[in-house]
Amino acid sequence: MAEATQGTGAQAEDRTDEPGLTGMLLKDAAVILAALSLWAAADTWYAVTGLWIAQVVAVGDAILVGLLLAGLFHEWGHFSGAIASGAVAQRREAGGLSLFRFEFDYEANDHRQFHWMTYGGHILHWSIFLILLIALPLDTLGRIALVSAVFGFIVFATVIEYNIVKDTWAGVDPEERLKQLTTRDFQQAGMIGTLGGLFAIALLS
Repeated sequence: MAEATQGTGAQAEDRTDEPGLTGMLLKDAAVILAALSLWAAADTWYAVTGLWIAQVVAVGDAILVGLLLAGLFHEWGHFSGAIASGAVAQRREAGGLSLFRFEFDYEANDHRQFHWMTYGGHILHWSIFLILLIALPLDTLGRIALVSAVFGFIVFATVIEYNIVKDTWAGVDPEERLKQLTTRDFQQAGMIGTLGGLFAIALLS
């Protein structure tokens, strides 16, 4: 998913409009804390009252917050992997609800840097999944749904990126391979990710 939406053509010499890293991280940290606080309030509401509407709100919040967490960690993981490899990767302001935080310059970077960028996303989204799995007592449906939504995103991202990584390891140009992604690819990955999330709910319940 992330590779398909990283913009191309970021020029190493033109970084005058690049937003500051600290400011971007603080904004995303504030978004994450606010989202978790709303979900925690709904989860507590259900735990205290047992109302069915509180349960619905808690689960709905959990799904949205889980996807947000996984998406943000995934994108920052991609950026971290790119920077660790020495790749040209220019930060950018996210517009609207976009999760994309940088542009990867496919012309300036090589296959090795592309793979570092890709694996960075997977390392961080698995990291937040494990942190939540360890930190949260899974004794409410809202908490189970939060962890399961993160897992569903992981399945979605893996389905999208597996064949891309396989083909680029075989020598296919990363940018050209990403251009082959279709709406159907994302729809199929979304369905499989949803099934993965539902499986996780059933397994953890």
